[in-house]
Amino acid sequence: MSISLAHNGLPPGVTHFSLADLIEKIAPGTCREEYLSATAVRVLKHYLLGCRSSDFERGKICGVWEQPQTTAQTLRISTKVLHNAEAELERGGFIERTHVPHARRTGQRRDGVIVSLAGISLRPLIDSYSRWKARLEAMELHERAVASLRHEIVMLGREIRATQAAALIEQAERILPRGRVSRISSAEKLEALKCMLEALLVQPELPSGDTKSSVRTEEIFAPNIPVKDSSKNRKRPSDADRSDEVSPALAASLASEDYRSLLPSNRAPGWPDFVDASAIACRWHNVSQPAWAEACERLGRERAALCILVIDRNARLPSDHRYRARSGRKCLNGLLRNASSLLPMIKAAKGFPEGSLPDRQFEPDVSAHRTGQSFAGACLSALAKLSAEVQP
Repeated sequence: MSISLAHNGLPPGVTHFSLADLIEKIAPGTCREEYLSATAVRVLKHYLLGCRSSDFERGKICGVWEQPQTTAQTLRISTKVLHNAEAELERGGFIERTHVPHARRTGQRRDGVIVSLAGISLRPLIDSYSRWKARLEAMELHERAVASLRHEIVMLGREIRATQAAALIEQAERILPRGRVSRISSAEKLEALKCMLEALLVQPELPSGDTKSSVRTEEIFAPNIPVKDSSKNRKRPSDADRSDEVSPALAASLASEDYRSLLPSNRAPGWPDFVDASAIACRWHNVSQPAWAEACERLGRERAALCILVIDRNARLPSDHRYRARSGRKCLNGLLRNASSLLPMIKAAKGFPEGSLPDRQFEPDVSAHRTGQSFAGACLSALAKLSAEVQP
């Protein structure tokens, strides 16, 4: 028996079947140098399963001497592809070729034990079992780290959107378009993205008199507030200054009964609940998922949810009502073109119960329609004019 080809055996309880499964798991590797192609994995598993269980015992020789043409025919690949896969396995330290190049592979068994081998030896694969096990553990740690970074980036994105600062959201969009990280597998790149998003949330102290948007989790359309008192900003905000705020409670009171059935009944709804409800309500009015995603991207998730809420409310007006929303998709496009119409529409609806918006006899702005604005957009402009009349 050739001493140089004898191996140290597999650890107790490890079989060549479990070794084949381990190789399949570590094939992706943690870097380019560790990557193992699918063909190379197939070839290695074929050699592993072609050996006897006794060949993996300590002090024995483990390998195959099947001719390349036979192996290639069994695996339904060409001989050239087989040789390339064997070269890949040899570079990765999984096998060693013990035969002279281009020579016929041979071997001999005596009493069920391999005594000579001029072919493919699996000694490196068996002796490096602890190495392959450590690689699998490193890959699992890497996956957990990547999953944690993805979650942190998603939460940072939500925190940035919650500030409702247009400039801040625009910068975050430039750093990570659409906020998608599912296809990023590099921990280094994810860590860099996380650091850049965290830097956006660190606001520098503004000089006296400057303002920034207030951060409120339960209100949108929040007014600007001063960072410090100054000669210009010493007046306390009055009730009139807070008239542009839309709370979840107000939004729920304006919603239709079907829409309210989507909101939680055991607690007060928050803006995430309205976002989820509007995503479902889109289906009622033929608003596609791409259109909903575009609205969320351009207006923010909370404002987009309010748009769907208003569209759903107006869609339930009588069929002969002038302002009945007959096409949810077109109404949403009109709000995307003129987002400032959303707040006047909400104000106009505050004084009227569901299904009874005033049917005032006046025409939409014809000049706007002629310049290319849709009829839905003209109706939104008309409702904006109406809001001035219903103010107390």
